[in-house]
Formats: sequence, structure tokens, C-alpha cells
Amino acid sequence: MTFKGGVNLTKSKIFLFSCLVFIFSIALASFLPVEILNFNIELFAVGIFFLILTILFWQKEETGFKPVFLLFLFLAILFFSVWRYGASLPEKTPDKIWYYNNQNVTARGYIADEPDIRESSQKLEIAVSAVKEFPNRQISGKILITTNLYPEYKYGDELEFSCDLKQPEEYKGFAYDRYLARYNIYSVCYYPKINLTQPSPSQGEGIISATIGNWFYKKIFELKEKLSSLIDLGMSEPESSLARPIVFGGQQGVEENTKQDFQRLGLTHIMAVSGFNVSILAAIVMAVLLAIGLSRQRAFYVAIIFLIVYIILVGLPASAMRAGFMGFLVLWALKLGRFNKITNSLVLTAAIMLLINPKLLRDDVGFQLSFLAIAGLIYVYPIFEAFWIKIKLPRLKGVSDALLITLAAQVFTLPVLAYNFSQVSLIAPLANLAVLWVLPILTILILIALPLSWIAPGLSFIFFLPAFILTKYILVAVEYLAKIPYGYMEIDYVPYGLIIAYYFVVIFMVVKLQKLKLLK
Repeated sequence: MTFKGGVNLTKSKIFLFSCLVFIFSIALASFLPVEILNFNIELFAVGIFFLILTILFWQKEETGFKPVFLLFLFLAILFFSVWRYGASLPEKTPDKIWYYNNQNVTARGYIADEPDIRESSQKLEIAVSAVKEFPNRQISGKILITTNLYPEYKYGDELEFSCDLKQPEEYKGFAYDRYLARYNIYSVCYYPKINLTQPSPSQGEGIISATIGNWFYKKIFELKEKLSSLIDLGMSEPESSLARPIVFGGQQGVEENTKQDFQRLGLTHIMAVSGFNVSILAAIVMAVLLAIGLSRQRAFYVAIIFLIVYIILVGLPASAMRAGFMGFLVLWALKLGRFNKITNSLVLTAAIMLLINPKLLRDDVGFQLSFLAIAGLIYVYPIFEAFWIKIKLPRLKGVSDALLITLAAQVFTLPVLAYNFSQVSLIAPLANLAVLWVLPILTILILIALPLSWIAPGLSFIFFLPAFILTKYILVAVEYLAKIPYGYMEIDYVPYGLIIAYYFVVIFMVVKLQKLKLLK
């Protein structure tokens, strides 16, 4: 077989395309029938076959790599990706707790994550260690329990509970089963009979404090609880119920009407620890530091310290760790002065995360928003900035950057927000401009007030007064903006074809605009 020419690509470009093929293949695999994904051995064998062919044709000619080499490489990645996604699906074997779905069991386990407190209930993620009905079996897996608000439980508590295990199901169009699957949860039970047990010296110590990680998380959650109580001490309602989510994530204590107003204005992200939120927050912190006169290098290190403290305070969940890394990428790009230099790092990060947990791409909205927001900052923000300079609008200190960052993120995240939340805010840019500039200042003020209130709790009101004023401002601004007529649209259904067409048009326009002399 002869080849008349080669594909002239650098190794870095081939690596970038390989990562993109992997991400695309994971997306494809997430829509394939389970019957196909169950052919794990066959898929792996085909991947090995194409990998061998790739190695055999790994020879660069004067004109570049052979086209057949790239074909075999991408086919190998395709089949390995589908195999990896299939391998992430649960195996229904007797050593897994979901094997006993649709049965009444008495199980024992410990709370493996911070309890999720809702208005009238709490959700507990339980790592199962044993099932009473099968004492001789080593059973593992996680169950999501919904129970009453009281009694209160904490991370690390060992529980014995009896309930009817059920398989998560889709609820009112929401793929609740896929949502929980990303956390490897395939069993749920509602309002079981629970006994808080005292762990035995052998089993209990192994569960709660056998590793440094568990001990560390327990201390972090205890610190977070203490700090949340200090916010409650220094601020009245409803300001304290908003300040806690802004700093620590979650929406515990926020009134339902307020939640709806935030959602209609496209501001829900300020109460979530996601890459979407942290990336914008990190970019704005950096922009403000640069605006007040810090050098780019010093602003970068100050913003990194701020980011690390923030991620630790919210409890170091997996979503926050991903969000922190996304924020770091944005800060690194701002330090370099060019967003387009982190494209390879962003794609590689996405590929590594999907290699660890392939279910994130389709089923984790936070993951999707994280990367789409940063993609907006990389490709859309420079265009908006160039137009801003071209039409000679004033560069207000930090304000214009905050507006352009928000608009750039919205361009790429809009279809995902519309699809998942059935709403599109028409005044989201205005609402974000009115509120986002407050967040870095408010977060810093709260971080300063917390240690002072710890030392002198009697003066908490004074320490939290500046943060209280800013939080009050957010609530008033949200209440006012939410009353604007036709500020949002209700969308019952967004077809996949429309989403694909939207991104095709946006990408086409970005590529065209990047070629204009305006951006040079």
C-alpha cells in the first residue's frame, strides 16, 4: 500500500485532536443502548486491534503522518472510549447493594458525605458495609436515604436502617436516575427506620477514622458548620440564609420564592460551587485586583490564595475540586494575558475527568457549565473586549470586565441552562452586572468577619455589618429585577437539533470574527 502524501500535524496537535475524539466518543457512548455497551470484552479487543495497527503505521514521512495512522489512532480511541463508558456502568452482582433493589433490607453503613438539608427533609448518602439478611456476604455500594429533618446526623455517623430499596427513576422529565448514577448511586429509600449505632473498636474505627482523608473531611465539615453558625450569629434573616450559600454553596434556608427569582434572573450559579461559578468569580477577582493596581503576577498569586481558601471552606467536595481547577485555568490564562493559550490544558482536563468518571459529560450539568463557561471566556471574551475597544466605550475599573466576562460565559452556557432548567433569562446580563461585582467583595468581607467573630462573638453584628449591607443589596436588586415584565421565558422543551444548530452558528461566527483584523 502506497501513500502519496501525509498529514502535516505536530504531535501536540495530534494529542489535542485525540483528546477531542475521546470526549466526542464518550458523548456518543452515553447515548448508545446498554446492550451494545455490555460487549466489554469485544469492544476492548477491537480497541487493541486498532492500537496495534496504529503502532505498525507509526512512521512520519517528509510530508507528515500517514492518513491511515491517524484513522487507526482515532478508531482505537473511539472503541476504548465506548469500552470505558460501558465499564463505568453498574454490575448487578450479589456483592453490590443495588442488587437488592425492590427488597426490604436491614443494612448498616456510614454517612459518606455532608448531609443535604432541605426545607422539610434531609438526604443522607450512605456507604453500605453490611446487610443483616446476608451476614456472610461482603456488600458495598451507596444508598441515598431521604429522612426527616430531625434528628440531625453528621458525616461519619454509623447507621443501621431498615427500608424498601428502590431503583431511582425519572421524575417529571428529570432524569433522576442518571443524575444519581454520576455519583455511583443506584439505590434510594425513603423515610426508613434509623438507629444511630456506636461503632465497635474494630469496624467503627476502620469506617470513620481509618484514613487521613476521612478524618480531614470530618474536621472540614465541623469547621464549616461552626462558620455557618457564626454567620447566623452575625446576620439576621433572610440575609444570613443567602450569605451561607454564597460562601459555602447549597441553598439551605433560602426561601422558595427567592430561589425562583434567582433562577429567573440567571443568578442561581452564585449559590452553587461549580466551575461556572468559580471560574467567573476567579476571573472577576483577578480583574478587580488588576484594576486596583496590582501587577499581573501578584494579582495571580493573591487570587490563587483566595481560590484555595474558598474551596477548603466549602468542604472540598468533588464538584468544588473540579471547580477550583477550572478557576485555576482561568487565572493562569489571565496571568499569561491570553485566554487562547489554555485551550490544550482545558481539553486535557476534560479528558482526564471523563476518563475517571465518563458519566459526567451527559449527566452532570455543573461539569457541562464549567467547561462551556471557560470556553466562552477563551473564545468569546476576546471578541467582546475587542469590540468594546473598537467602539471606544469607557473602560471602567473592573465593571466592563465583569460585564464582558458574564456575557461571554452566557453565550456558550445558554442552551444548557435552557434545556436543564426550562427557563431563559432575558435580563441575565443586566442581573449579573448588578450582582456579580458584589460577590468578590462580599466573600472577602465574610472571610474577614468569620475569624473576628470567632474571637469576639459578642461583636459579630459589627464585624458582619458591611457584609450584611451588601447581602441586603443583592436581595433588593434581585427582588426589583425579578419584577421586570417579560424578564424571562418559560421553555417546555429544547430539541437536541436546535442545540446543535445553535453551537454550530456560534462556533462559525467565533471562527469568522477571530480572523478579522479587529482581534489582531
